[in-house]
Formats: sequence, structure tokens, C-alpha cells
Amino acid sequence: MKLNQMPQREKIDAIYIVRALTIIGVILVHISSVPVGMVTPESKTFAIYNFINIFSKFGTPTFIFLSAFVLFYSYFYRPFTGNLILRFYKRRFLYVLLPYLIFSLGYYGMQCYVDGKGWEEFISHASFTEFLYMLLMGKAFYHLYFVFISIQFYFLFPALLWLLQRYRYLTRHLIWTGIVLQWAFVLVNQWEWQYADKGSLCFSYISYYFLGAFLGIHYESVEKWVLLTRERIRSYQIWLWLILYLGWGSAAIANVYIWYQLRAYGIIQHVLVYEALWHLHAYITALILFQVSCFLIDRLSRVWVNTLLHLGTVSFGVYLLHAGLLDFYFSIPVGDSPPIYHLFVIGGFLWTLLSSWTIVGLAFQLTNRAWILFGPLPATNLLRQEYTGETEGVPRIQAQ
Repeated sequence: MKLNQMPQREKIDAIYIVRALTIIGVILVHISSVPVGMVTPESKTFAIYNFINIFSKFGTPTFIFLSAFVLFYSYFYRPFTGNLILRFYKRRFLYVLLPYLIFSLGYYGMQCYVDGKGWEEFISHASFTEFLYMLLMGKAFYHLYFVFISIQFYFLFPALLWLLQRYRYLTRHLIWTGIVLQWAFVLVNQWEWQYADKGSLCFSYISYYFLGAFLGIHYESVEKWVLLTRERIRSYQIWLWLILYLGWGSAAIANVYIWYQLRAYGIIQHVLVYEALWHLHAYITALILFQVSCFLIDRLSRVWVNTLLHLGTVSFGVYLLHAGLLDFYFSIPVGDSPPIYHLFVIGGFLWTLLSSWTIVGLAFQLTNRAWILFGPLPATNLLRQEYTGETEGVPRIQAQ
């Protein structure tokens, strides 16, 4: 197929279900990180908090996977032109970089105010040079490193798109190439560079990006391996998925266990053990979430599907906003009673998710300028008006 003969690609609404599940995972990680540092390892609930904290650490890899999937699904069969790349960067600036700039400024100001204990000392704590450094490095607040990583991939995307369009056979090798590149970076950094903040560099996540690119380019070919139907469950394909799920579960449990051993008893494994188990866990999670989301969008009631679709469409805004609301919540004093503290943590999850979701959702309802803060909404309405329970039309994705 020639590039100027763009295929009729179906839209994949399940992407927004993946985003919804992923943002829930992100909030669970950030919520649980507080009690992991507060609850004593002897407490029975410590193991629960540790499980939630480690098991849910698939957010950044999955969002990167989704970003690559959407971009290559949308752009790969379009002719590579200067106008195409110009529109690509214009959209990234308006819908990603502008909200990132505004939130970075807000979070930096918030921290300067807190450090200064009031507005009178705010000016003495604020520094343009310091803010510019934090902005460029994604350090204005702890969760903004994700946008910094995404920006790095935005610079990579045009060159990679041109290369893959020009040499189509390379697209078949994206999965193993991504894994090799990521582990080459990990090993060289471990043995030579020893750059402490490697998690803020895109090469720490390039296997997920290449996985998303592969699926985005070849989706029509691999769809039968991803979407489960009654016929496919009865075929030999189910055995491949069972093996994958078994590997995923084993990696996840092992990952949780070694972190529990470290946090509870100080038992330290080699750094590459942590790296390998987390990589295997997060890598397979991205695939499983995609498959589960395609399944859920067919099987859940219309109310639940619409709820998850809505959360998925506003997930970028929720991601930017939730950390500040969570920080405010945990500044509230709470007693020493364990039952009250555990209820406080549960309340923190509900507060962070629902308040950020409500604020972003209302912003889009009340003004058509909400994208300045929270990024864009899909051009078309995804919500189901009538649920049929059929697979027809399940995949939908909004070109980005």
C-alpha cells in the first residue's frame, strides 16, 4: 500500500478506556507512596500499601505506549510533508506544552509560597533561572517529568516517522529493537555513565514507545491477536495469551515482593533485578490493558462505558491537576489512630480522583477555552447513546 493511499482506519474508542485505567493507576501510586513511608513495616496494612504502590507503577510506560500508538496510527499512512510536521508541532505546543508551562508555573509558585510560609517571602524564594531549569527538566513538580519525557519523544517522532515510511521493512523490527535500545541504555548507564536521573530520559521508555509504534502501524494485522472473541478464545491463540498473562502475573508478584523485602527488611537485590522485573511487568501491562479495554467496551453497561470514556478523554488534565490536590489533602492533620489513618488514605484517593475529574470535566462544560489548561478533547463525541453489546464499531481513535 502506498503512503498516499491512506487506508480507511477504524476509530478505536478503547484507547480512552486504557487512559482511564492508567490515570487511576497513576493516582494509586501517588496516594500509596505516602502511607508506604508512614506505616511501619510490622503493620499488616504495610504489605497492602506496598502492593498497591508497586503493582500500579505502569502509568508512565502505558501513557508513552498510548502516545506512540495514536501518533503512528494517525500519521504513518499520510504523506510526509513540511505542513504535516508543522501541524504536528503546532498541536503539541497548543495542547501539551502550553498546559505544561502554565501548570509548571503554578506548581513552582505553590512551592515557593509554601517554602516561604507566605506571600511576603514569596519573592525572595522565587527565581526565574531556577524556574526555567525546572521547566526544561520537568522538575517543577514531581509528576511533570512525564511531560518532559513526552517532549523528548516529540523531537524523535518526525525523524522516526520519515525513516519508517522510507524503509517500511524496519517496522517489522520495532519491538525487539526497542527492547535492545532500552536495555543498551540501561546497561551503559549502569556501568559507565551512572546518570542518577535516568528515569527522566526517553531512552528509559523507548521499548514502550516502539511497541506502541508497531501496534499503531500494523494494527489491522495484529488486531486478531489483541481482540478476544468467543471463537478466538476457543482457538490456540488463548494459549499464547495464557502464557503472556502467566508471565505478567509472575513478574508483577516478583516485583512487588522484592520491593517489600527492601522496604520491610532492607534486603537489597542487584539494581538490574529491579529494572528487569519492572520492565517486564510494565511492558506486558500495556498490552493487557489494551486487550482488557477492548473487552470492557463491549461487555460493560452503557453507563460504565461512558464513565470510563469520559475519564479517559480528560485524563491529561486530571494528570496535570491531581498532584496539587493530593498535596493539599495530605497537608490536612490526621490523628494517630490506624483505622482513621487508613480511612483518610482511602478518602485521599477518592478526593484526588473525583475532585480533579470534576474540575476538568466542568471546565470543558463551561468554556471552550479549557484546552489552554487541560489539553484537547476528542473532536467527536465518544459517549454511547445506545448500548448494543455488539463488537461492531468498538475500535475508534481520534487522530492526534
